[in-house]
Amino acid sequence: MTTHVFDGVRDFVPLLHQFSICSVAAGLYPGANQQATSSSPQNQRSESCIAINPKNPANLVGASKKFIDPATYRFRLGVIYSFDSGETWAESQLPLKPGWDVMTDPTVTFDGSGNAFLVGEPDHFNTGTAGAGDLTGLGMVVYRSQDGGVTWQEPIQLTSDTSDDKQWVVCDNQPGSPHRGNVYVAWGASSPLRFARSTDGGQSWKGRGSDAPGSALVSFSFSPELTVAPDGTLHILWHNDGSGEIQHIRSLDGGETFEAATTVVSGIKSLRGNLPITDDWPHFEFGKFRVITLITDCVTTQGVLVVAWADMREGYSRIYYRRSLNNGVTWEGDASGQPLLPNVSYGSSHCFHPQIACTRTGVVGCAFYVFGEEFGKHLIKVQLAGSWNNASDFSWFVDVTDRSWDPAVDAPAVHGDPNVTFIGEYFGLAAGVEDFAVLWTDTRTGVQELFFNLVQTKEIVCPRLPDLVAQILAGVVEDGGGLIIVGGKIIRIPPRSPVIQVLEALATLDTVAGVNAEQARQWTQIALQTSAEVLARKISQSHSGLAGATGQSNELE
Repeated sequence: MTTHVFDGVRDFVPLLHQFSICSVAAGLYPGANQQATSSSPQNQRSESCIAINPKNPANLVGASKKFIDPATYRFRLGVIYSFDSGETWAESQLPLKPGWDVMTDPTVTFDGSGNAFLVGEPDHFNTGTAGAGDLTGLGMVVYRSQDGGVTWQEPIQLTSDTSDDKQWVVCDNQPGSPHRGNVYVAWGASSPLRFARSTDGGQSWKGRGSDAPGSALVSFSFSPELTVAPDGTLHILWHNDGSGEIQHIRSLDGGETFEAATTVVSGIKSLRGNLPITDDWPHFEFGKFRVITLITDCVTTQGVLVVAWADMREGYSRIYYRRSLNNGVTWEGDASGQPLLPNVSYGSSHCFHPQIACTRTGVVGCAFYVFGEEFGKHLIKVQLAGSWNNASDFSWFVDVTDRSWDPAVDAPAVHGDPNVTFIGEYFGLAAGVEDFAVLWTDTRTGVQELFFNLVQTKEIVCPRLPDLVAQILAGVVEDGGGLIIVGGKIIRIPPRSPVIQVLEALATLDTVAGVNAEQARQWTQIALQTSAEVLARKISQSHSGLAGATGQSNELE
């Protein structure tokens, strides 16, 4: 016989919920901000990504740039992992090859078997060369971890092209996909859109059809992002920096073939060309950090394809998006998209760097930075907007950060240029079953670090226990039965009902505040233990058919 030891409120509240005393409220409910890294001022962290292990949702892997010499713009990739849903974090090391002075542009994902994949771009640092010429690309590489990000296998070289840059990786984890388990990578930086895939869990890689990995799909692209539909359709979208359009290409057969690229958004106002320029980089007024328009995309559980981006059409950067209801064949609404939060006034603040994802329960979340004046300084906060109707609209938004941060603090100079600083061109957002994991750059400690928050999309709402106990209308006491109110409904309690024991235990909690701390702790434990055990017995009886048809089975409807 197995005995269940009840763990206070953790077990007690779900039991109450089974009897409809508690209710579930949909919304966005951030947890506490957690510092995920601890660095020196010379090891700044920026441009983060994050992934949730579908086999173990408490296992998270994040990555970012980690500077090793900010004065000369040298960095590698810092990888972190958690096995307690982001409460605590540890750092792992990536194996590096000789001559890999720099590693950049992290992107990470999990497959359905719990393998983590990280794709990076190694570079050679050209000492004495100023500007963007200080780095020479060494191709594209992929790492795999089979222990949740603790250790990483030797990298597999996908290509060795010096122009390779701005990559993204995604796994097909869709239960209904005929290509479930495939891993896809795409990249391009004002260069051909290149593509690689693995159909054997990352052991080997190829391109489109029988091509080598890195085969070109189109002749020109910039920072593509991939997403997979429930039926296994692979979508790749991108925005060429400074243009007014967003392009889309898709594969219906797991990357064997691709349809021709099409323009799916036109008439947008990219950040480049509509913001001040310093040393070839756009930036906001009152900010020195570089910003550009990159797209982000996802597919909902109902197959709706959504793409979002930062847009300057309102004179300040705002988040716009567009969606397709038929797997990218046609697109809804105005060709230039629609505002994410049309009824929210941001004044002279700028909203930028959107990241979009969909939970397995169908909630679409779009996280973004907001840069604006607070207390006489120009600071950044992270917000998250949520949609419960396939991105038809976003009805809820919250602050993810519990305090704003200063992008000027401990900011590295871009390619050694003191006039332009770096906070990253994206940050991390991943969707779980019912939550969003957010990983962003933050300087509240005086150092450019990574901070984390887990945002829930549901909240269990229970009546205040003393109020619940107070709603005894008649009888009940002295084991005589009677009436109570639960959720506005009058419930009959038969004599000698175990519910009386529950109410007595709940009433005990109301006296706790009047005793010392140790007594309060003991009484609370006893009350919750008693209530949970009684309710558990009722659930067990109901499941085994012992409740009978005498009315006892709906004592706590």
